[in-house]
Amino acid sequence: IPELGAIVEAFIEGEEKRSPSVQGRITPTGEVEILSTHDQILGGPDGQVYLGCSFPADAAYRLQLQEIGLAIGKNLAIKGALERYGVDFVAVKQSNGNWNLQAIEINLRKGGTTHPFMTLRFLTNGKFQLEDGKFYSRQGQEKYYVATDNLQKPQYKGLLPHDLMDIIAYHRLHFDSSTETGTVFHLISCLSEFGKLGLTSIGNSPAEAKAIYAQVEQVLDQETNCV
Repeated sequence: IPELGAIVEAFIEGEEKRSPSVQGRITPTGEVEILSTHDQILGGPDGQVYLGCSFPADAAYRLQLQEIGLAIGKNLAIKGALERYGVDFVAVKQSNGNWNLQAIEINLRKGGTTHPFMTLRFLTNGKFQLEDGKFYSRQGQEKYYVATDNLQKPQYKGLLPHDLMDIIAYHRLHFDSSTETGTVFHLISCLSEFGKLGLTSIGNSPAEAKAIYAQVEQVLDQETNCV
C-alpha cells in the first residue's frame, strides 16, 4: 500500500437515496461555469443503470450541488482540466429533513445529461440562471424536462422511423414552438431493431414535463399493444 496506494470504499447508509448530478465547464482561461443540475433516473437489476434525468435537481439540494460543483471545477482547472465535466452524487435524506450530499464520481466529458440540456437551450434560446438553478425562456417562463436515452420495450421492435413520425403527428406529441412545450425524439434508428428510443419532454413545470413524458410512453404502448 505505501508503494502502490489503495482505494477505500464506504457504503453510504440511508433509507431514502437519490442520484443527483451537476455539470460545469472550464474555459481555456481557467474560469469555471456551472451549466446545470439534474436528478438522475436509475434502473436495471441493481438500480445502477442510467436511464434518464429530470431538470433541474430538487430545490432542497440544487444550490448546494452548484456550490460543490463550482469548488470541484476550480480544483480541476488548477490541475489543467478543460471543457465540460460532470460530478455524480448520492443524496441521502437525514432525520431532520436535510440532504447529505456525497460526491462519488467525476466525469471529464459530456455525459447523458448534456444532450437534453442542449436541446432545451437551442429550442428555446433561453438561459440558465445560477441564482436559483432554473432555466428561463426568452419570455421569462420557467422550463423543465424529463429525458431518457433508454426507453426500451420488446413491443416497440419493428416500428420504423416513419411509423414513429405518424404516431407523433397523429397524437400531437411533437415539440410545439408556440408554447415551447412537448417532446423531442432521438435515437430513432435504434427503434426497429432494438425497440429503443430517446426523448426529451419539456414543460413549464415539473408536473407538466412528467405528464408529457408519461403521455408519450402511454401512446407508444397503446399503438404497439404493450401491456
